[in-house]
Amino acid sequence: MGSRAGWDRVLEDYAKLKSPERELPPGVWVTSDEKTLTIFDGYEKAKYHLLILPRAPFPLESGGTVPASHLVNLASLLKSPHALEVLKVLERQADEVKEMIRDEMEKEEGWSWDVRVGFHAVESMRHVHLHVISSDMLSPKLKNKKHWNSFHPTLGYFLHLSNVIREVENGGYVLDSRASYEALLKEPLVSTYPPYETFKTIPDLQRHLQREWEKEGRTRKQAAGQAESNSKSG
Repeated sequence: MGSRAGWDRVLEDYAKLKSPERELPPGVWVTSDEKTLTIFDGYEKAKYHLLILPRAPFPLESGGTVPASHLVNLASLLKSPHALEVLKVLERQADEVKEMIRDEMEKEEGWSWDVRVGFHAVESMRHVHLHVISSDMLSPKLKNKKHWNSFHPTLGYFLHLSNVIREVENGGYVLDSRASYEALLKEPLVSTYPPYETFKTIPDLQRHLQREWEKEGRTRKQAAGQAESNSKSG
């Protein structure tokens, strides 16, 4: 399927499947309904990294469907009169996916941490797709500065869904120029942990992220254990 249409159209093809739970390659499908499809990101950049796609056709509450041209990318969707309806549906599904991820975190690690939800300002793949990604960013597939900066939560390339929805509700979200976003991908490697150190290489950054994530886990589990002890003694 991907080789026929081109690698950048794979998500577009996925969104058109009538029975994705049966038609998708093994290990891709997570869940789906008449409006959304949730899949594992094949190039995950964190321990938990999923994508939520609006189905094509996307049925509207008022009847009819969203034109396919409105779902080519985020810029197209933001120009659509149906933008808010699509975004709200993606938000509801993201809330469910976040709970799924947190349940898995608790089962696998004994604690849960932040999960971010947002779009890339400039997508490499056709068709709107929402990233639901854990904040650890611990993946061997995170290999270069572009990978890191495209998901950095404060740099500006990763557009948080809540901010996009708020701006659309207030009159519209206006994207900056492609060049301005692409310039962000060349920014230094800055940690997401205080005091927000800058690193020269991805391996240095990854070692730092691993240490900080493990430290956060120890702190969270100790706090949870203390709270449980206090409740029993109280």
